[in-house]
Amino acid sequence: MTTVALNNLWNYLQGLKLSKKDREWLADKLIEPTADDAKTAKQKAYVKETLTRAFDEVERAKRGEIKMMTLEEFEEELQKEGIL
Repeated sequence: MTTVALNNLWNYLQGLKLSKKDREWLADKLIEPTADDAKTAKQKAYVKETLTRAFDEVERAKRGEIKMMTLEEFEEELQKEGIL
């Protein structure tokens, strides 16, 4: 929306005789996250968690605490899972 359209909408809303309950309902609707926002937030959280876990594993491997999987082992695992 353009600034002019938003200003017109605001002027319209100000002209309405809204009860406190109606204003609260409208405010909730205006700040309610959309489905896309929720989906994006979940995706970002998943990526962050996954990358954090991966970097932690790399650090543990550098310290010799765990053995990292080779590319070939990883490919085999993906094939067993039916991903490749």
